[in-house]
Amino acid sequence: MKTYYLALVALCILIVSACKSHVNLTVSEPAAVYLEKNYETAGVINRSFASGGSKVLETLDNALTLEGNLDYEGSQAATKGIFDELTVNPQFKRVVLLDSMTVKNGGIDVFPAPLEWSEVERICEENQVQLLFVLEVYDTDTKIDYSTQTVQQRTPLGNVPLLQHTAVMTCNIKTGWRIYDPANKWIRDQFWLRDRIQSRGSGINPVKAASTLMNRGQIVRQLSTQMGRFYAGRVVNQLFRVWRDYFNKGSRNLTIAKRRAQVGDWEGAAELWKKDTESSKRKVAGRACFNMAVYSEIIGDLNGALAWAQKAYTDYNNNAAQDYANVLRRRVQRWEENTRRKDADE
Repeated sequence: MKTYYLALVALCILIVSACKSHVNLTVSEPAAVYLEKNYETAGVINRSFASGGSKVLETLDNALTLEGNLDYEGSQAATKGIFDELTVNPQFKRVVLLDSMTVKNGGIDVFPAPLEWSEVERICEENQVQLLFVLEVYDTDTKIDYSTQTVQQRTPLGNVPLLQHTAVMTCNIKTGWRIYDPANKWIRDQFWLRDRIQSRGSGINPVKAASTLMNRGQIVRQLSTQMGRFYAGRVVNQLFRVWRDYFNKGSRNLTIAKRRAQVGDWEGAAELWKKDTESSKRKVAGRACFNMAVYSEIIGDLNGALAWAQKAYTDYNNNAAQDYANVLRRRVQRWEENTRRKDADE
């Protein structure tokens, strides 16, 4: 009986899936950190170097986890990454890479105490910048695990068993960032960004196995640069690729509209979908309303898309439209909040 129900559910899913096609589209989301348009200059500082009591802990951590000089090189790469990305941001007319700073008793897993506002104001005034993008925390945690296994090695005398050593390196990178706004005495953003890399090497002994991991410094620098660039992206609108389903069966118009959509004639498809929103068949009308929501999102009309999705669910009980309406509602709310901030700015 259980097998019967599972087969029935699978059949229903297959039938519903056959009634849909999907489209990939690019959607825009507002910046995670909004900056008013009058902010045109910024400084970048690496403040991740510890001094004082925590320096002993940091040195011990480096020795035990094989970092060596990776934290220094990686943090410099991260700040260079954010600097490079901010320089191509059209909002900023001037970006300055400032000297590194140390933080007294900074931690590995926690943000240090913020810079004093008097210090922030002094740095900004001396360098003629309005904002400070600061790398507050940088830590690499590297672990190498060894294992052995017996493999068969082909030789002129036949296959012989050979003990193979395998080394697996996992390197976790943790960064903590802040954006200081001295004019408003406001830390506009405080954000953790983490990533990891892993590599594997094999050899006839542990030294040979580990020798393939010696490029970890270059890998850490490259990944740290990318992390810096990624963080700089928090102050600009982001583009994402998403996919949306739309219905392609249920009426002659839905079938024809599918073919129009497949050749990129979305306006022609919408013309037929709009007609079916007035269909006397509730299922057809609900599917057509859902498709009109997809079309509205494609052309950038988020409020229109939300209205159509809500209509598909509330008026015609199209269950797929409920989840879609929730997705659209969140997008609309984010853009409305962004608009309010822009209006206040102006």
